[in-house]
Amino acid sequence: MKRSVNIRTRQAMLAIAITASAALVAPAIGQAPAIGQAPAIGQAPAIGQAPAETTAPAAPAEMAAGDKPVSYSEDQATRGQATYTRVCADCHGDDLRGGLIGGPPLRGNAFDDMFANGSPASSLFSFISTQMPPDSPGQFSPSVYAELTAYILKQNGYPSGAALPTDLDALDHLIVQK
Repeated sequence: MKRSVNIRTRQAMLAIAITASAALVAPAIGQAPAIGQAPAIGQAPAIGQAPAETTAPAAPAEMAAGDKPVSYSEDQATRGQATYTRVCADCHGDDLRGGLIGGPPLRGNAFDDMFANGSPASSLFSFISTQMPPDSPGQFSPSVYAELTAYILKQNGYPSGAALPTDLDALDHLIVQK
């Protein structure tokens, strides 16, 4: 009998704790503040009120000594486009925004989050040259993978200039950052 009391007592205490927590949290999450009042943490802003900034925008990464912005030649990008159209477009889409077969976007925020924002060009080149195409990774020469990388960079708005190297050590010092 004593055991059943303990269980009932625990259940009642748990119910009280849940009710109290809900009473404290629900107003902060479920209701918008009055106009002119600042929203609480996790609370939606009032109608017409701008959302509160929660974090400062990330500062661009600093380049180390010897690092340079990534560049590629227009000839590389043109050759890369031909290879991309023939081999990659089915998965990644004609416009690099994702294809019907499910390849991820290679353009825009998805690309920037994965390969830009201060990353070395070697990370993009290494990924492409060791993982793509999925049915036969590494099937192309380093120069063809550099051409594909150049085309992807061009489609993401990076400027042309000196040719993109195929050497990973050199690519480590080329930074993908706008």
